[in-house]
Amino acid sequence: MLTPGLSSAEQPPPAKPRVRRSLVVGLVAVAGSLATAAVVLTYTAAATNPRQPVAAITDPILGGGPGCEPTRENGLVRGNGLGSTDTGPEAVLAFQHAYYVTRSGTAARAVTAPDAAVSTVEVIDAGIASVPPNTQHCVLITQMADGRFDVVITEARPDGAVRTYRQFVTVTVWEGRVVIAAIARPS
Repeated sequence: MLTPGLSSAEQPPPAKPRVRRSLVVGLVAVAGSLATAAVVLTYTAAATNPRQPVAAITDPILGGGPGCEPTRENGLVRGNGLGSTDTGPEAVLAFQHAYYVTRSGTAARAVTAPDAAVSTVEVIDAGIASVPPNTQHCVLITQMADGRFDVVITEARPDGAVRTYRQFVTVTVWEGRVVIAAIARPS
């Protein structure tokens, strides 16, 4: 298009296709960046605000959490939850919960038979006192062929130290509840 009042020699050069192309590429890059930012923000919001209810994630009997995912399958139980006196593995979980979370020898002995081959309340309390508060624990329980349970307890202390203990636990039914009859070191 000619500019009025100018001779053909004085006319400005036509717009270069490279300038238009650069402008289009720049606009596409900006649009792509905005789209990427929107996707990242959407995924970040979903990750920090999960829609799944907490009850569906956590089993209070098994507990669980990072590094201690709750498991109950084929003779193997893992967790750090409240436990119960419904099954042998749940009695083990209840004992360990009393030790690490409730921090009470009396609560631990409450899930044992009165004549159990288990330390006294005083000895359990002394053991609890030797473990720093806020120590995290995870219990791995495997059914053994002789009916006992092979129990591996991993504790993560607040200073970062990780310790592992292994026990053989025997359970029995007492007054309609499954309770611990003996805790022994592996032989």
